[in-house]
Amino acid sequence: MKKFLVLLLTLVSLVSYSQNPIKFRALSSVGGATLNRGGTFEYIVQANGNSNATTRQVLVDMQYDKDNFELVSVAHTGTGGNGGILPGGSTINLSYYDYPGYTFTTVSSGNSANNTTNGTTNYQYAQYAFSNTSANAILRTTLTWSTTAAMPYTSYDKLIVFTFRLKAASTAYTFNPIKLNFVAGWNVTGGWDNTLMESPLSTAITMNQNFGKFVSAKVDLNSNLYNLSSLKVLFRDTLTNQAQLFSVLADGTVDINQGLLAANKVYDVGLMHEMDKIHTIYNSAITISDFSTAQAEFTSMGLTATKGVNLNTGQALYAADINRNQKIDGGDLPRLLGQVAGKDTLMTFPTSYTVGSGGWMGLPTWRAADATTTWGQVEWAYISPNSYSTGVSALRIDMREFPAGTLPNQIKSIQLFDVYTGPIEYMSEDATWALYKVPSTFAKATDGTSTYAAYIRQNTTDYSFRAEFEFNTSVNNSWGAITTSNWNNITYPKTYFKTGTLGANAVLDLKYLLWGDVNRSHSSQVVTTSGGSSTIQTNAIPSLQMNMAFNETTSKMSMASTGPYINTNFAYTSIDVNLANQTVTGNTVEIPVNIDTKGNSMGGLQLEFTYDPTKIKFEEMISNVPNSWFVFANAKEGVVKFGALDQNNSNPIKGTNMPFKLKFSTIGNGVDVLTSLKVSQTMDAADNKGNQLGVVLNMTNIKLTGYNNF
Repeated sequence: MKKFLVLLLTLVSLVSYSQNPIKFRALSSVGGATLNRGGTFEYIVQANGNSNATTRQVLVDMQYDKDNFELVSVAHTGTGGNGGILPGGSTINLSYYDYPGYTFTTVSSGNSANNTTNGTTNYQYAQYAFSNTSANAILRTTLTWSTTAAMPYTSYDKLIVFTFRLKAASTAYTFNPIKLNFVAGWNVTGGWDNTLMESPLSTAITMNQNFGKFVSAKVDLNSNLYNLSSLKVLFRDTLTNQAQLFSVLADGTVDINQGLLAANKVYDVGLMHEMDKIHTIYNSAITISDFSTAQAEFTSMGLTATKGVNLNTGQALYAADINRNQKIDGGDLPRLLGQVAGKDTLMTFPTSYTVGSGGWMGLPTWRAADATTTWGQVEWAYISPNSYSTGVSALRIDMREFPAGTLPNQIKSIQLFDVYTGPIEYMSEDATWALYKVPSTFAKATDGTSTYAAYIRQNTTDYSFRAEFEFNTSVNNSWGAITTSNWNNITYPKTYFKTGTLGANAVLDLKYLLWGDVNRSHSSQVVTTSGGSSTIQTNAIPSLQMNMAFNETTSKMSMASTGPYINTNFAYTSIDVNLANQTVTGNTVEIPVNIDTKGNSMGGLQLEFTYDPTKIKFEEMISNVPNSWFVFANAKEGVVKFGALDQNNSNPIKGTNMPFKLKFSTIGNGVDVLTSLKVSQTMDAADNKGNQLGVVLNMTNIKLTGYNNF
């Protein structure tokens, strides 16, 4: 094809550029909620005649996805007054040819640039790449007309209509756009006429996102967990007990093969991690601030087993209840401390499990909200975006949707199509509507990008939803229903989901919790709302700053006055940990750990070093902390986990200090050793109330160099 184009260009010698070039563009998008597999859509090239009187032929060059679309027909719209835009009385001829496997190669700079505003220039310097496996095709259409008249219109309208079919066998839900590469022009003598390419030149193809789907599922994923283990979501048929596992992607989307599910079935759904990563996960997730927060809660409870002052969410209390007796007591703390001070103690492999066999372990999993919706035929709800203030909207739900036994003021969270999932604040009710305040603009409803746009109708400034509601305020099923007063009613979380018919595409938003992850550094987040403002309930900001979903969420929320962190009551601060390289002159080496609390009252610190056990051996840790502190150091297979904490939260460390000194012996002659210790990501610090402190290291790699190596 390249050779053909070069030959064609060398034969053209007459150049006469038009003073009023015809303008060309495409549409920004086509298809939509009515396009299903096997259905057709029109791709339109528009033109603005611009009073042009010289152009008599154009060549339209476009690129489309041949794997998902098949060309059905190409037709011009005719002359002015007859549905078209060409001069009246013109004799018109149209032809086209398809080039499968070719892709337009864009050159953006230099003398051979082919993405200029002049379509004829772009034709002259057009370049293409060919591949037998390419999903692309180039479609070239030539439109010629003979006339003595100028183009009759000076505004955009249809020039050529291309009809495509979305292949019935296609499995994609998103597609590469159709690109209008250029439209080149010629005059009556065969000379080139310039043309003007205007935006848009790329056309998005959208289809009914509900087509062929039972469910679209997403996990409120903490990337701190995702970075440690692959994750899957289990769908277990409650009647046959047959189960399917679907992978969780980095953004929390569950990659579901819809063909493995069936209509009108009830499934038990839960998040799972790799069984063989169980120790890696819990050694990273359960750290000193988890224990110190739970400890502070226990000690603040007083003489009766009532709630203390440190754990402010039901999820935190449930995570801290290690012995599962529905209360925080002395039996929980030793197991948490054992995991912090040791390794591999909180969660162990099942006795019947063969390590390395590739099994999966379930995590407590809930539906994200206690009110969920699917599309229907009646408008049971409507929203008034930004009606309270910017970013704070009103939601009204028809009182007839609430079943007996469910009161509107019990509902604390909602999943409204794919438009919003999160907390809501009950305001009032009358005989017709229950009113809620929602910290959202409902952008997907107002801008039409919701998958369920066909079921959302704008009514002046309001938007009505053809939505069927289901309410479940059980703490075993709904994350949003859990509070500090009812968490101990959780027996074991069970998330049940019933499929509808194919194409119902119900939204399934999930949340999960790791055992012992009191501050949820690796779990889903608890979001509450009051007065139209959202708050992520956490005291583990340093850990969560590594969590992509957390950062994305907080970037859309009002920030704390204390800095660019999050709108919580706790301002994130850090301590400095300073380490130094060591020159080894004997067969033992001591590594001091120096800290500066930067004004904080530090109640606990935990670090972990990895080392080469064939070169050095851990001997002991020398501590320099108050006598009331609990000190720990455990070494195993080239990893030493060490730290200390204030047992009674009464004697914190402030200022500069050297709380630890680690002693190693060399294997072999110390003066010849050449190795290093690395500081792992398993590090944590807490203040005297259990709030997590940031840890700022001056180095992450400690070099041990024997004297003879200098």
